Amino acid sequence: MVEFMKAGGWSMWLVLIFGLATLVAAAVFVFRRDLGKLALVRALTLATVFAVATGLCGNVAAVMHYAAGDTDAPVHVVVMQGLAESLTPGVLGFTLLSISWLLVAVGTRRAQDRIE
Repeated sequence: MVEFMKAGGWSMWLVLIFGLATLVAAAVFVFRRDLGKLALVRALTLATVFAVATGLCGNVAAVMHYAAGDTDAPVHVVVMQGLAESLTPGVLGFTLLSISWLLVAVGTRRAQDRIE
């Protein structure tokens, strides 16, 4: 996990913070069954998506800058390895969002049971 976080660079911390905040908000929604809490989950989801986008853009820019420089390795190898590392914010962020929205689905179902 340490290497995974290093591969994504500084933006991984933003993705982790916003993603965990979304996960916590979704868990609160499950237990409280208050549809009003859903607005917070939605807002934090957008923050997480924007953090992922920032990470992806920054990482791809860094890869292209490095690949354009004087490297000993073939450029295509540098670009492939760099793009693989650039995708780590998306892997982390979208995994946390998937789990969060699974919790939202459970919470929504529980909220419907409460109404009936």
